[in-house]
Amino acid sequence: MSSLDPTFQARLDAFSTFLVKHPRLEEMDQDLMRRIDSHRRYTILAIFGAAGVGKSTVMQRVAEKLRTREPDPSIVPVVVIRANQEDVGASARLDYYRQVLKQLQVHVAVRDRVKSLPLFTNPERKSRDPAEWLEMRDAVQYALTLLRVKVVFVDEAQHLMYVDTPHKPTAQLDWLKTFTEQTNVLHVLVGNFDLYDCCHLNAQAARRMRDVPFHRYHLNDATECAEFATALRTFLEEVPLEVDVNGLLEHWRWFGEWSLGCIGALSDWLVETVDDLYKQGETTLTIKALERHALQPDQRARMEIEARTGERKVELGKTKGEEDLKRLLGNPAPLPGITPPDQSVNGNSEAPASPKPDGRRSLKTPIERAATRDLVGDQVETAKTPKCSFAGTIEIEAKRFLESGVRLVECPNCASTRSLSPRKGVLRFPSHDKRKTHTPNTDQRWAMKEAVWGMVGG
Repeated sequence: MSSLDPTFQARLDAFSTFLVKHPRLEEMDQDLMRRIDSHRRYTILAIFGAAGVGKSTVMQRVAEKLRTREPDPSIVPVVVIRANQEDVGASARLDYYRQVLKQLQVHVAVRDRVKSLPLFTNPERKSRDPAEWLEMRDAVQYALTLLRVKVVFVDEAQHLMYVDTPHKPTAQLDWLKTFTEQTNVLHVLVGNFDLYDCCHLNAQAARRMRDVPFHRYHLNDATECAEFATALRTFLEEVPLEVDVNGLLEHWRWFGEWSLGCIGALSDWLVETVDDLYKQGETTLTIKALERHALQPDQRARMEIEARTGERKVELGKTKGEEDLKRLLGNPAPLPGITPPDQSVNGNSEAPASPKPDGRRSLKTPIERAATRDLVGDQVETAKTPKCSFAGTIEIEAKRFLESGVRLVECPNCASTRSLSPRKGVLRFPSHDKRKTHTPNTDQRWAMKEAVWGMVGG
């Protein structure tokens, strides 16, 4: 069919932009709006999750809400930009400045100011002149303040936070933290699980940032299965072709597995299939047609590995944080309203909760001095090196690993290296101290790049 019928084209366009209001999306939408409107001390919010889970969708949805509810045309409540994967470090900052100014030059005062900025008017210009960079930064701050911007969304924000050598890992975070504090404009970073690492680089990041994982639907949870099936039904009922909705719903788990539980991936899959069917003159949506347009096994595998790796990273980070607090504080005070666990033995307390009225505790046995030699001179307590949160199975086929002849494996979190050997066909990275140095590894080794293990260096 050479061209689409205008009526069907309109229906197809409506279906391609159709947005299912499923629980995950609604929860994130409401949480974002609440954070944007509330009084807060943090100025950076990171939203991360699996590819196709719907992060960009909720970002665009909230941005449109903010624009619609603003009655004053002189105010620009929101700016939405997309970080460029080709720009790293300083180049990423310059690209950020240019994109923000390009959107805000609708105001005559901003337009007049950027005319005299060489780094804005000449996109190909490369400059090391600090004065020119400061002019760009000041112009962005001026524009954000003048137009009373409430929030800046940065899609694919992991690219904005990557640093170029030889800068330290916190370089981009330090720049953005300082910039956002000066403007008091909330920056919402939307991207993959690499953003989780940025949120936990140091104590300043923990104080000035918040992070919110955008969860996909997991098919081992009954509630989430029901929610996914409901979203699938809503999609199928909107398809502008003949559809056996109930018949296709019998295969809801197949849809869930092939879309990785991500509503965005499910939407792309259905739209692509429907578009192709109509162009071929077909009128019915079938399983066979859906199979032709589904992600290939290697694509699904890469996406599933990346999603599981990221989810486990977040889970391990939470567990490690709780363990660290318990080690540092002993028995941390429970949340108000929660009864602390019984610390007694057989129901009898080992020690009284408070001293006797005379201020002295009763002692059954005298305290004896241990038979050890006193240390001489001032003693300095040495701090334990913190443990890295990554440990466990390495997703590399044992045969492939052995045939490579390379035994060195790099930790994807802290870049520590260990020489490994498969045991019962499985590679395991041991628990280890977090690497202290930032010197890049150069030896030939196995490392995770883009959620896939491969050999690098050498």
